[in-house]
Amino acid sequence: MQNQNHHDIEKWMAIYQGNLEKQVLYAGQSFSERRQTVVLFLCDHDVYNLNRVHYQLIPQLVGYPEILIDNGETNVIVNLKGDASKQAALNQEMLTYFNDGTVTGKFSAALDRAVREVKNDVKKGENYMTIEEYAARQSAYAREEERAEKEAQTIKGLVTLNLDKDQIIKFLIDNFNLDKQEALAAYERVMATA
Repeated sequence: MQNQNHHDIEKWMAIYQGNLEKQVLYAGQSFSERRQTVVLFLCDHDVYNLNRVHYQLIPQLVGYPEILIDNGETNVIVNLKGDASKQAALNQEMLTYFNDGTVTGKFSAALDRAVREVKNDVKKGENYMTIEEYAARQSAYAREEERAEKEAQTIKGLVTLNLDKDQIIKFLIDNFNLDKQEALAAYERVMATA
């Protein structure tokens, strides 16, 4: 469950897929025995701002979008605040369940049982993010916010010194270890709110 958009959900999906991989194929097993893995992220925000209820991420061959790669992994992002009226009944039932906990049919009843089972099973609970992982993630987010705030204050200060856009971007590249694209994005973010 993601309740804030830190713009890194794809990286977290990769981490969870990696953890699942350790569980689905053991040393010495044939690749034909590998099971399909699914990572389902429930978000109370629209990650891609396309007003979709869910997004399925699929690997494809670069330059050939018609060639999809079946690597046995499925990654789905569910936007719990999306417009469920355009979705199938099962999706509507799932969105209702995860938004307010209401069981409205067989599917949400099964979901409720599964959620309760995982919450009550110590062994399955080990598969959740550990406190250390959570703390490390929150610490990384805090450092990122501090860095962004420091960049913003620096940009505002340089603007008051009458430096032009190119000078400010060069300063950010030289002093904040940003590439040109990152420096330009930081500059535009600050100037959009100035």
